[in-house]
Amino acid sequence: MLEKEIEKAGIPAVLITTLVPVARMLRANRIVPGIAITHPLGDLRLSRAEERGIRQRLLEASLRALTTIEEEGLVQ
Repeated sequence: MLEKEIEKAGIPAVLITTLVPVARMLRANRIVPGIAITHPLGDLRLSRAEERGIRQRLLEASLRALTTIEEEGLVQ
């Protein structure tokens, strides 16, 4: 998994995914649940403003995850 390899290089990383159980099984350190399998960072049925709000919330959750102490399987 790419997130694990980035972490091995000493760079904190967050995995945004809709497959949280799989991410936990693969021992991802920081996990942020996405929106849908086909579009983890948004919803094509929403307006641009709503889409922007979703992406902003995901970004904020990801930044919170990056600032937490590394704990395997942490879901924000």
